[in-house]
Parts: sequence; C-alpha cells; structure tokens
Amino acid sequence: MDLDEVSTITRRRTMKENHKMKNSWEAMSKARTAKYQAYKKTVMPIIKEIQASGVKSLQGIADALSDREIKTRYGKDIWHPSQVKNLLER
Repeated sequence: MDLDEVSTITRRRTMKENHKMKNSWEAMSKARTAKYQAYKKTVMPIIKEIQASGVKSLQGIADALSDREIKTRYGKDIWHPSQVKNLLER
C-alpha cells in the first residue's frame, strides 16, 4: 500500500466520521429546540396572565415569575428581564 492509498483511506474515514458528527449535532439541535418549545408552552400562559393583571415591564414580569416560584428554563429560581424578553420574542 503506497502513501496515496493510505491518504485516500484516511480521508474517507474522516469524511465518514464528520458526517456522523454532523448528524448527531443536528439531532441534538432538534431535541434542544423541541425542549425549548415545550417549556415555552408552559410558561407563556403564566406570562400572559401576569401581563393581563397590569404588569407590563420585563422586570415586573421577571419579578412576578420569581415570586410565583416558576423555575427558569435551566431550573433557576430567579428570573431576569432578558429571559422574559427572549421568551416573548421567539
């Protein structure tokens, strides 16, 4: 086996591994998106309820969510206005 054959085999193996990695990244991305959408479905009605009660600022909504002990997407107890903004915009 000469050097060109070894190089070709190595290149093919690398391309195959890259393809597998790409597929796994795509699968993880889809799963993450689905999880986010499911979380958003549970939190948005609560945010709408808070807004209906007269609270309009992002800080006010964040404080209300924290007061109601609603966990953030990552399981934290404290909400920040940027988290509320991201939910409302996406």
